Amino acid sequence: MRDVVVDLGPVQLGQFLEADVDDVHAFASDPEVCRHTTWGPNTMDDTRRFLHDALVPQQGAWLLAVLREGQVIGTASVWTTSVPDRCGEMGYALGRPFWGRGYATLVAGGLLRLGVDHLRLERISATCSPDNVGSVRVLEKAGLRREGLLRGHQLVRGARRDSLVFGVLATD
Repeated sequence: MRDVVVDLGPVQLGQFLEADVDDVHAFASDPEVCRHTTWGPNTMDDTRRFLHDALVPQQGAWLLAVLREGQVIGTASVWTTSVPDRCGEMGYALGRPFWGRGYATLVAGGLLRLGVDHLRLERISATCSPDNVGSVRVLEKAGLRREGLLRGHQLVRGARRDSLVFGVLATD
């Protein structure tokens, strides 16, 4: 039985199960889904490793399945980056058939609540590729503010990539 951590109406955030491998692989192996991520497109072995890691609870972090009608349609996470500073980061990815429905904005809001209410974070940040206009809109609609550009921030599939930085304070 799956534990649902946050009910967001049309989608939920819940624990992954071993049986989720095919649902996870459906989006994690899609080159279009992975175009703006630092991972993927996954092989089946990559997906199995991800799921194996996702099944192990981590102190100061939530790594959750995004669920719609019991089906895993994406992944969402929020984690502590500095305990003394009470800072963390968040990220999410949804399968392509579920883009443009408002689900990502709901997920981002749910991650913010988990970060503030359960991890006791006072600042949460997120990064995305400047080319990922959908994610830029999601982060802004969820209440994060664009804070800047990190040039050459990540090495992704052999190439340096810029990242936009977004952040929110628990007091915002």
